[in-house]
Amino acid sequence: MQSQKSQPRFSTQRRAALLSVLGTLTVPFAGSIAAASTYPELRLRLYNLHTTEHLDTVFWADGKYDMAALDAINKHLRDHRTGEIRQIDPRLMSILYLINQKLGNNKEISVISGYRSPETNRKLALNNAGVAKNSYHVKGRAIDVRIPGRDTTLLRDAAMNLRVGGVGYYQKSNFTHIDTGPHRHWEG
Repeated sequence: MQSQKSQPRFSTQRRAALLSVLGTLTVPFAGSIAAASTYPELRLRLYNLHTTEHLDTVFWADGKYDMAALDAINKHLRDHRTGEIRQIDPRLMSILYLINQKLGNNKEISVISGYRSPETNRKLALNNAGVAKNSYHVKGRAIDVRIPGRDTTLLRDAAMNLRVGGVGYYQKSNFTHIDTGPHRHWEG
């Protein structure tokens, strides 16, 4: 894998096109995601702990998101309890990519939770005070992850250093929550 410094940059036109698509984002969010768009491709390797499925996909190439790859991500991050699939915010995948880059990670990211149906979220909230009633998981805008062999605090710190979205650190359960909501952080 090439280092970030030696990778070719996308043209100004491609970067402008991405920023126009992401125009509803806050400036720091757009800046962080736009930084990822300068890479020739964005690849993630995911392992779903509940379904035991592996996914290795390039979700950004040639200056745009790959819709087939995003569909595969949507399926991979489905509610494993109900099988329900929802569109996952592609910015979330870009954030994961940037975190991977910061950590120099070339391993799969273990997914604890991606999309949750409203029914699943309601059931989880009844038994766990840490589950938000209006969770970003229900909106397809959150993911709970860990990287095998890596201290979860490093994942948390890399996510927080991006200064975009929400970052929750759950030390006892050994995972980090990442979402595309307002910038904030907490420990659970």
